[in-house]
Amino acid sequence: MPKQPSRLRKDSGGQARPRAVKDEPDLRPPEEIRTGRIRRFVFLGAIAAAVLGVGIYFAARPIGGAIKGWQSRRLAREAFALIDQNKWNEAAARARDAYALRFTEPESWRALARVASRTGQWASALEWWKKVDDANRLTAQDRRDFIVAAVVSGEIAVAAKQVEALLAQPGGPMPIDIVWAGQVAARQSNPELALDYAQRVLADNRAKPYDVLSAATLVLSLTSPDSQPYTDAWQQIENAARDPKNPGSLEALVLLANEKAVPPMPAIGGNTSLSLESTPAPSLTPATQGAASAETTAAKAAGSPGAPEVAAATEGGSPPSQLQGAAVSSPPNTLTLTLAATPEPVAVGRTMSLTEVANALENHPDARPYHKLLALELRARQDPALADQYVADAVQRFGNAASLAQTYQGNAELADETLIALAAWLNNIGRPAKTLEVLPQARASQRHDLFLQYLNALVGLQRWNEIKDCLVSERFPIEPVLQHMYLAVAQTHLGSATGATNEWQRALEVAKTPEKLSTLAKYAEQNSANDIADAAYAGAIKIEPKNREAYTGRLRFALAAGKTADAQTIAAEIIQLWPDDAGARNQDAYLRLLLGASGEQAEAAEREAEVLVKKEPRNWFARATLGLARLRLGRDKDALVAFRGIKVTGNEPPGALAVRAAILAVNGIEEGARNDALLLVAKPLLPEERALIAPLLQ
Repeated sequence: MPKQPSRLRKDSGGQARPRAVKDEPDLRPPEEIRTGRIRRFVFLGAIAAAVLGVGIYFAARPIGGAIKGWQSRRLAREAFALIDQNKWNEAAARARDAYALRFTEPESWRALARVASRTGQWASALEWWKKVDDANRLTAQDRRDFIVAAVVSGEIAVAAKQVEALLAQPGGPMPIDIVWAGQVAARQSNPELALDYAQRVLADNRAKPYDVLSAATLVLSLTSPDSQPYTDAWQQIENAARDPKNPGSLEALVLLANEKAVPPMPAIGGNTSLSLESTPAPSLTPATQGAASAETTAAKAAGSPGAPEVAAATEGGSPPSQLQGAAVSSPPNTLTLTLAATPEPVAVGRTMSLTEVANALENHPDARPYHKLLALELRARQDPALADQYVADAVQRFGNAASLAQTYQGNAELADETLIALAAWLNNIGRPAKTLEVLPQARASQRHDLFLQYLNALVGLQRWNEIKDCLVSERFPIEPVLQHMYLAVAQTHLGSATGATNEWQRALEVAKTPEKLSTLAKYAEQNSANDIADAAYAGAIKIEPKNREAYTGRLRFALAAGKTADAQTIAAEIIQLWPDDAGARNQDAYLRLLLGASGEQAEAAEREAEVLVKKEPRNWFARATLGLARLRLGRDKDALVAFRGIKVTGNEPPGALAVRAAILAVNGIEEGARNDALLLVAKPLLPEERALIAPLLQ
């Protein structure tokens, strides 16, 4: 083979040197070439795998979190849809699943808060709404639910912040937002502002039926029956009651039937001013109470429909109201209807008679058994001579098993609801023996709420041994905490103090949740077992450190026991947890002043009290703190100014009136001071408050 000529190229010096031919064949063995290619592939693959691994390492968690977040939000949306369908248990399950999937997802918090709000678990709802607020994820509807939970829980400062946000929203507030502004203003001892808000709603063409009804109810609570605003509001309620197509008609009828408010009366001397007496007097210890009727109606208007009557603490409901420490006054086997005749008052503003109210309740298309029974009760109040006949009619219509089966075509749930309503009605009107006729023990044992009404009937008949036997047998559907609570009361009535104490202690041991502990505390307080109630609230605080209801309860017990130092310690703990609550801060300052605080502490108390008095001029507690602070600073004349412009009506808190009496005395107004002091002789006062007026009673 001839030798191929070598290709030359010149370098920079002009010298030729050989150059490799590009298309010269690779003379390496195929195995070596294949091995090289494999090595290059493995090397590049290793680099790619390393890069991919690093990418996966850093991206896996965010991607996984994003997927879990999407799934959590999807479950939360399902929970909202179930809430709209009133499927509470399913909605709660979806909300819990959403939270478990990603506990940092704000939508899961919203779902849990919404479920808690709609089922009346106010303490839990309040905490969840606070978390949603911290995440800046509150919608307008969320804020309304937040306000309901805060007002019912007694956290008015928290509610006020949400009201401010709603009033400042783009496009202006909705009428229901103005209703809640009125509710909060009323709670802040500012009836003029509350009335202004309510009247704005009544004049707003956008107001829905529930808005109008709740605003009218608020007006009734703020004004006197001889005023024009009261008459106008009453007319609004009657208009709603007359129209069966009005969504608020049933609530209006119930308000008129229960006679929670008196009809408008002829004015005396043309006085149409605000009535302080009609405004509920605030308490030095703001006990957590259920929402008033106006708040309940406003909650419905805000989109918080009447949650199922489920007690958060237990499976079936709250303790029987009659099963309390005080003995039932009616003797056993008494079948007298405990209703007095209520003749129609001469009222210039009433245009709908109670007979018309009863007819409307009876014939309302959406009336439930409760409403029909309320109509019968109203008729019995109007004509007590026919009370037995009305009771017999109720038993025949709602207590006959065969009739119920035919009416509801085998729907056991509706039949049970009717029987529960009938049993509760018979117990409430003082016919426990009739309750036992329509609700025998075998039937009562089938459901928790039926069994509670059965126990109520036994209480009405004073059959404490039977109650004890039923509960000890453990054959009935009842929560252990309720079982021991009721046994404690039964043992008390049977004269066994040791047995009662043991049962209270067992109830404490089995109450493992804040809700159950709260139920136990309230029931123990009703039955004068304040030590058990205090221990229950203390246990609730250990489980849930920011449980406002529990702190409020403990403060109430300390004040009732006259333990001012202990009360001040609890008040200080409250303002550490809720520093923005002006009422709580004022209470802490007041208690410190009672205990002798002076100097810088008194000056600080004076500054805060001045701000609160300007904001809430009818707040007697704020005025008492302001006056007492100036008294401690030796400025007697300035202390007197603290009570200028406010009149005594008889509904003032005793402690504040004691402070005023002491200030009047040091300023030489002896007669006024003694008059105030005489009003307080039988009123509950702290030892330090009583010491302020002691010289005036000698």
